[in-house]
Amino acid sequence: MLSMSSSSKKRQLSASVAQHVARLREQSIMVFGSRRDQLDEKLRQLVQSCEKWESASRDAARAAAARAKKLWADAKLLYPREALELLPPLWSCPMHQELMETGAGNCPVCGMPLEPIYVTQPQLTEGPIIGAEIIAGGPLEVGKRADLRIRLFFLDNSQPVVLSDLEETHTRKIHLLISDITETDYHHEHPEPAGDGEYAFGFTPRRPDTYRVWADLQPVRTHVQQYSVADIPSNTPRRARLIENEAENRHAEIDGYKFDLSFEKDVIRERETVAGKLRVTAPNGRPCDKLGVVMGAFGHFVAFGDDFATVLHLHPTGPLITDSEARSGPDLPFYFRSKKAGLFRLFAQIRIEGRDFFPRFVLHAGLRPAGDAGPSERTSRVGQEASGRLGEPEGEYGEADDRGWQPRARR
Repeated sequence: MLSMSSSSKKRQLSASVAQHVARLREQSIMVFGSRRDQLDEKLRQLVQSCEKWESASRDAARAAAARAKKLWADAKLLYPREALELLPPLWSCPMHQELMETGAGNCPVCGMPLEPIYVTQPQLTEGPIIGAEIIAGGPLEVGKRADLRIRLFFLDNSQPVVLSDLEETHTRKIHLLISDITETDYHHEHPEPAGDGEYAFGFTPRRPDTYRVWADLQPVRTHVQQYSVADIPSNTPRRARLIENEAENRHAEIDGYKFDLSFEKDVIRERETVAGKLRVTAPNGRPCDKLGVVMGAFGHFVAFGDDFATVLHLHPTGPLITDSEARSGPDLPFYFRSKKAGLFRLFAQIRIEGRDFFPRFVLHAGLRPAGDAGPSERTSRVGQEASGRLGEPEGEYGEADDRGWQPRARR
């Protein structure tokens, strides 16, 4: 087709190729990591070659046509064979594989952009395939930075998990969600490779309690996110307890900044997707429009269930933010949904002028407790004390997010 010499036909074909490439970029879910970067570059060069072929002289046009043909062949080699058989009729969320939509958009459960799937794609496992354990030189000490390692291994053969075994989600291949047993002190860390399947990280605990780590991973084998769970040794294991029936609280304040949650419905029921919004107000009382980019978004949300086993990792709606200098605010929209009824401590991670804030909220998913007339207006202060009782997850497994049962850590 590139041998056609008519100017009008050249323009028509060049525009058609550009449109086809644009659609192809949207439907390239089966190409991951560095191969995806190579594909984007090949397609960019392909469009450039077609534009040159359209306007160049005969000899230059012939060379541009030959280059375009080679680029197209090279691009096809980056796809699995089954991906070239049929373009996808459906879109789904990498975190919620049960969701199927007929067009592009955002996941109504977690807010992540939907990705197209191919009808020839094999059935992916819903269970976790990676385990984790913590390597520590000693128990945690309050106020002292702990330098730790997490070892990741495949459950079927105990082989170490290296970075090439994982796919990137929200700019990172490993997210560590860390909370103490009272679900008061939350940390979000990104470890660095430190050995064969081992990754180094550190944080400073503020409480003398057991801390648990949920490693949020997306294995190359399955393309489905999962949690690997492990506890960190403590001098005072499980002395602290969660507050029983802690009052719902949708307001927090840190150093003059106010953080307010609101939802489209006052009562959040289990298995129901509810649109939410976080509004940030600056110390001067004005809406804060200086929300910075953290992990490709203007904020993140993590909710811990009152069983100290269930975790919900939520993201704001909208596409990945690639401009590190971009700013937004004062509102941050997202979706909340849990398959389990119960109480959740929800932490937001907001970056303002280079500083990360972690406001804490308390939500009830399910029927509102008897006698509870509405959300509490009390302020949740950083470092407030908590006491009560905590129940252990039953059996060998605990639930994490909406992705099925997750393994307890090996000890």
